[in-house]
Amino acid sequence: MTSHERSLVGRSLLRAAAVGSLFRRTVREPVVLVLVLAGVVDALSGGPWSHGALLVGVAILLGFDRLRRRRRARALGLAEEAEAGAVEPVRAGGAMAAAHVAPRIRFTPVTVIGGVLYAAVVGSFARFSWPMTLAVAVPGLAAVAAAWKAPARPGPEPPRIEPAGAVAWATVFIVLGLWELANLLQQPSLTVGSNAHPTISVLTDPILASHLGRSVFLALWLAFGAFLMER
Repeated sequence: MTSHERSLVGRSLLRAAAVGSLFRRTVREPVVLVLVLAGVVDALSGGPWSHGALLVGVAILLGFDRLRRRRRARALGLAEEAEAGAVEPVRAGGAMAAAHVAPRIRFTPVTVIGGVLYAAVVGSFARFSWPMTLAVAVPGLAAVAAAWKAPARPGPEPPRIEPAGAVAWATVFIVLGLWELANLLQQPSLTVGSNAHPTISVLTDPILASHLGRSVFLALWLAFGAFLMER
């Protein structure tokens, strides 16, 4: 084998290793891939370009956050936790390591009334309009920024995810994703909905067409976001 052939084989092996590494990371962090695919499909199905760009942007931010956590884990000597995609508090020298904890949201009468007023006002905006997009994007980005900048403080180790639970939830999301894709491909076109093969968007259209429906969905979205920040 000539040196040129050995060089070609070496580059092929490096490419194969890179593809394998990308596949392993994708399996460990499927949310990033799902968001990218959702953004692309949303754009192809005729949705506003801003919505698809927002989904892809969130995927990029999650990838950046994963990289940041891996670097932090390496600095703490937690190589295994970094590869698993999560940095957990550990005991070092008898002391519990600091954990990155998101700020808590207190459900006081003021916050609850503010959330209800927000949902009522924003629910009056037209769907897919710039006011609606900005009104949803601003609090979402603010929550992400608050979670990233939250100070680290000692805390108990979070419970590990059981393999059976992870498989069950993954199965649910995969089945829903395949069902959504199958219905999307059976529509008259990617940009025309069908009641015979409804996607999730088609099913929610009657509810989101009214001011009350949008307000209820926004209120549930705020409550679910507060729950996720607590986690």
